[in-house]
This record gives sequence, C-alpha cells and structure tokens, in this order.
Amino acid sequence: MNELEALALALEVEKAELKFYLEMAIKAKDERAKKMFLFLAREKAEHWSIFEEKFVEKLVEKCKLPTVNKNILEKLIPKYEGKLSEVKAVEIGLEQEKLTWEFYEKAAEKAENENVKRTFHELAKREKTHYELLKAQYDAVMKTGIWMDYQDFSLETD
Repeated sequence: MNELEALALALEVEKAELKFYLEMAIKAKDERAKKMFLFLAREKAEHWSIFEEKFVEKLVEKCKLPTVNKNILEKLIPKYEGKLSEVKAVEIGLEQEKLTWEFYEKAAEKAENENVKRTFHELAKREKTHYELLKAQYDAVMKTGIWMDYQDFSLETD
C-alpha cells in the first residue's frame, strides 16, 4: 500500500468512526456517555481534517489540479463581518443556500459524467431543502408567511 492509498483508507476509517460516534451519541441515554461520544466524534472530525489535508497535498504532488475561478468563488461564498443577529445570519444563509443550489443545478446540466451529474442534482436538492428550512425559520422569527407550528417542508431528500 502506498502513501496515497494509506491516506485514502485513513480518511474512510475516520469518516466511519465519526459516523459511529455520532450515532451512539444520539442513542445514548446517559448524559456522560453522550458527552463522551460527542467528544470522540469531534476528535474523529479533527483526525479526518488532518488526513484530508495530507491527502490533498499528495494529490497535488501527483497531478495538476484545475484552477478555481476566483470571481465565481467570490460570488458563492458567504459574506459577513463580526457578530450577526439571528435574523441577519438566517438572511445570509438564505442567500447562500440559493446561490449554491442554483450553481449545483447549472453544474449538473453541464456535467458529462452521469455520476457527477447525479451528485450535483442530489446536492442541489439538499441545498434547496436547507433554503426551505432557513425560510421557515425566517418566517417564524419575522412572523411572516404561513407558520402554524407545523412542519410544511421536509428535511428528507429523495
């Protein structure tokens, strides 16, 4: 096993362990056990981040990565400074999720590989769901729209 393969394997192991510990934290009845599982999940997330950085470094050594269009990136990343009110954070989130979902939809249309196309479509649906969640929160806080203490959207994607 070469270095890149070992890093790829480590990423998968850390991801699986993170998922396991999060599931155990959700299921734990004992508060101390819940906290322990959450601590371990944070540790696994940190490990994953470390391995991801090393994995990307190795990939860059092996191949030429495409350049990122800085103008498009600038339009797609959230813009904020300092402390935000809940309403302002939700407004930024709404804008962000809409931009991201639209970008993913356009990327899906242009994708040549069916797996890539499907991935962009699936993630666009999730981003739209995030938008709907934020919109419901905004409507609740602002007391606008139809909000009757029931969930009129789904967090599930097809």
